[in-house]
Amino acid sequence: MPYERQYWTDRLVNTETGETIQDGTRFTARRMNHIEEGIKGIDGIVIKLENRILYLHAKITTGDRTAGNSGIFVDLFDGIQDAVIALDKTRTTIQSTSGSNVAVAQITGFAVGQEVTLASVTSQEERTITAIDPVTRIITLNTAPTGTYTTNAILARSTVEIDTAAKRMRRGTIDTYSVKIAVT
Repeated sequence: MPYERQYWTDRLVNTETGETIQDGTRFTARRMNHIEEGIKGIDGIVIKLENRILYLHAKITTGDRTAGNSGIFVDLFDGIQDAVIALDKTRTTIQSTSGSNVAVAQITGFAVGQEVTLASVTSQEERTITAIDPVTRIITLNTAPTGTYTTNAILARSTVEIDTAAKRMRRGTIDTYSVKIAVT
């Protein structure tokens, strides 16, 4: 139900005689509760819009990183594990970069052809893995990163953070998740 505006009038008093010219709108609990209900309604709408925007951000971020799902990403944020889509915390710490080569702490969970995100406190960019050397733990990217990624920056499949308690998605910190499809 849309908010119904209430009109308020000022109390007007003749300063010379003290006579009330206009009583003005009374300040009552009923009127304040009406305002509070209006604010509550708007807050609910804002939360729904924020969730929709974050859903779209996550869909854009994860759409091409979830092979086999045609770019569809669904999560009701109800804390119940989805039977089709499961979150995977695959990520690694960047040790150093040299051109398109990125030395990492571990390579488990990464594969050639995957799109990954390099992220630090100041930079974030996406690249595609073209080679992985398991001996040296060097991941080669399709192009060299343009940002600076010092020790403890990360290489991950997604930078989306899921908050099941608040039932929402948001841009993650450098603590990230990627999405893995499990066919059931």
